[in-house]
Amino acid sequence: MATKKPKSILMDIKEAKSYQFTPEQQEYFGTLKTRLTEIRDKRNETHDEFDGLDYVSYYLANERGANTTLKPVKNKGETQFQSGTLRTKMMSLLSSLINLNLSAQIRAFNRMNILINSLGESMEDIEEKQNEVNKDKELKMLRQYEMLKQGTVFVETIWEEEKSIEKKLKSGQLGKFSGVEWEEETYVCDARPVRRIISGLSVYLGNMRQYFCEKQPDLYTCEVIDYSKAKELYGDWEMFEYVSTNIKTFNGDLGSPWKLFDESETKDKVEVVKYQNVPANEFQIILNGIPMLPVGYPLPWGQFYSIDQQNLEPIREDFAYGKSFIFKNKNLVSILDEMMKLAVLKTQKSFMPPYINMSGRNISRNVLMPATISTGFRKGDLLPVSDNEAMGVTSSEFAMIQELTTFIDRNTVSQTFAGGVESGSRTTATQIMETQRQAKVMLGLLILTASLLEEKLSTKTLLLNLEYWFEPEGTQLNEARNVIENRYRIVSQERSVKGEGKGIRMTIPSDKLPSENDVYELEGLMKKKIGKPVKIIMIDPRALKNVEYIWNVIVTAKEEESSELSKLMLEDMIAKANAMGIVLDKKYVGELFAEAYDLDAEKLLGQEEVQLPQMEEGQAGQVAGVADISNVRPQPQNMKQ
Repeated sequence: MATKKPKSILMDIKEAKSYQFTPEQQEYFGTLKTRLTEIRDKRNETHDEFDGLDYVSYYLANERGANTTLKPVKNKGETQFQSGTLRTKMMSLLSSLINLNLSAQIRAFNRMNILINSLGESMEDIEEKQNEVNKDKELKMLRQYEMLKQGTVFVETIWEEEKSIEKKLKSGQLGKFSGVEWEEETYVCDARPVRRIISGLSVYLGNMRQYFCEKQPDLYTCEVIDYSKAKELYGDWEMFEYVSTNIKTFNGDLGSPWKLFDESETKDKVEVVKYQNVPANEFQIILNGIPMLPVGYPLPWGQFYSIDQQNLEPIREDFAYGKSFIFKNKNLVSILDEMMKLAVLKTQKSFMPPYINMSGRNISRNVLMPATISTGFRKGDLLPVSDNEAMGVTSSEFAMIQELTTFIDRNTVSQTFAGGVESGSRTTATQIMETQRQAKVMLGLLILTASLLEEKLSTKTLLLNLEYWFEPEGTQLNEARNVIENRYRIVSQERSVKGEGKGIRMTIPSDKLPSENDVYELEGLMKKKIGKPVKIIMIDPRALKNVEYIWNVIVTAKEEESSELSKLMLEDMIAKANAMGIVLDKKYVGELFAEAYDLDAEKLLGQEEVQLPQMEEGQAGQVAGVADISNVRPQPQNMKQ
């Protein structure tokens, strides 16, 4: 700790120094500028896949459609009108995804392809705990919303260390202005994988004809952040002292996303360009035109992109971006909106039709208002333009509007699925169920893409956890053995314990694993202490890093366990089993019943002594037993480095 005089972070903002690059560095960064400019220009060209628009125009058109932006009227007297149909339909699809459980199932296999069940369960628990801390449930909704709205969503997964500054007063007290000093220490208070949605405007792909992001030759992102945020992230880096406090683009118009913001706010802003090249294993960060890393610096997280991309609907197998829900249906909805706008205008004309003034004098329109008594003109001075002007919307026009609405329902989701009422005669329950079934068939592609996105993100999180999560946080004294041991993160999640109902499953890393009997005793003691069944999985971090495991990450979309559908499926299973004469195990069915209704199985089924289950291969201390297979680093099956 160092004694600090009164000082604020705001006082650290000062003019940057100038840096002289070597000839080799100048050649490299000149080549890099050329490459980034080429990538930018290719993306900003007009593309037939975007109906002749460039990507920025396509992106902004989706934004306006998704948020029901009112367009300015073209003619005097017109009504500003947007039905909001696109947003309503999109939110209906989004609501259907929210009700699904898209949690990842992680499985670990050794080199002999034997399932290490408990290790996969531990990694699932760790990721779920991280998602709870990161409030990933809301972030997941935003990812799905962005994918529906834009047709493509980009999500960055990085290992983030959260720092905190601890200050302790050495002299002075609250209320004193002079003679105040304190000690200050910056420390890492938390570290975990973090997911962040990146605007499509900020992402530049190296090849517009490559559908899969992981196969891109290179890519870069360009964003603008506050100088104070840049200082927090990169302030202790060697090259940061050369970063200007006013925004400076790396190569002229390279930072085109900046132009979509307020161009007058250039002070205390930093343009952040991050370049990634997986084939060359190369990474570079550029702040206001100043490179932060040496030439050819490797990707710090491994030889894969930190960004995952997911398309909603493919446009072509050789085009990088997907078709958005908004853009696919905008023409149909624009016709409906135009018909509705004209219907409003015609209805207004039926109440106040246009007249011809035959008097040769100015006559106020107020004479046409109800209960108005007017003088100074004769009958016949005002004549309607046509006798048909007061007819309003005709039946054929109304039928056209209904037909458009039905056609849009067929191409998106019906009103019944969205929670509305179908038009027409009385609708039976069977018709409603059939309509919902057809709508869920249409949701098949959406559910698949949402599952693929979560699978990619879970795989990236697994890679980061294997690399960083099992690093020691510090040391601690083991009083029983009177030795200093490494201290690791412990994770506990509420889970169903086999044969005992709902309880707690704990993952405890340790350099020295206890015996199976010791683990059983500890589980029993903790069960008595907290009043719930406990399952403990012990992991040796060194064995985990030195053993080759094959990882399999799968996301299967299913209804939430306590949903109404789960209850109905359980009841249907029991009824069919009884009808077929199948004798079901009452305890197991009771556990399923408690799970479906989100109840405590042990309390529901009554208190009874349950023998602790025998350890399966790969559980507790057996996780370390595979350490003698091979001395190589773990490699996930679907993202092998």
